This record gives sequence, C-alpha cells and structure tokens, in this order.
Amino acid sequence: MTPARFASPTWARSFCADALSSTVNLNVDLDIMLCVLAQALLAAFRTRLGPGYATAIPDTLQRRFLDGSGTITTGGNQITVRIDRRAYSPVLRQASLPPDTTVPWWHGRRLHFEFS
Repeated sequence: MTPARFASPTWARSFCADALSSTVNLNVDLDIMLCVLAQALLAAFRTRLGPGYATAIPDTLQRRFLDGSGTITTGGNQITVRIDRRAYSPVLRQASLPPDTTVPWWHGRRLHFEFS
C-alpha cells in the first residue's frame, strides 16, 4: 500500500476542565473523563522520557514530541509509524517506549514505531 503522510493536530493549551474538548455541547462528565485520561497518558509519557521531562508541561511535550510528521504504512498484520527526524528524536530513541504494541480493537494488529 501507499504510505500516508501525517501531521499531528494542534492541541488545547492544557488539559483541564476550563479547556473542554469540543465546541459541541457534550456531556460534561465525558469531557472531564477525557481530560483526566489525557493527563494520565501525558504523565506516563513523561515518565518514559526520563528525569529531564518529569515536570514538562503539555505544551512542551506537544511541541517537542507530538507535533511532528511522518509516514503511516499499513500491511498485513502490522501498522508502521515512521517518525521523521527532529531535534528531539534521540530522546525518543532512548525512552523506554515499547517497539511493538498489539492493539486488541484492531483485531490484534501490531503498532510499530520507527525513527528516520
């Protein structure tokens, strides 16, 4: 298959109850749950990046790691995300991120990350 290009979207400044996820009137409980989930995921990501990022704010993490580009290739039982080289790529390479993750709701397909 032909690889697809991607670029991550711009996120809210921070994840809190004052920065609700949608302009559409959603259930406030759902919005709060999504904010708490985003905070937990970012905390886990900071932990894997190492002690230099223990207190990094969401804006810094987005700018350095999440707001990037790359290529997504699907084939067979694996989806490969190839992240383009950036200044902070060495930090991601040294982080304790799993190279492959099996995603149950993708019928057991593996998600694999590579760095350019």
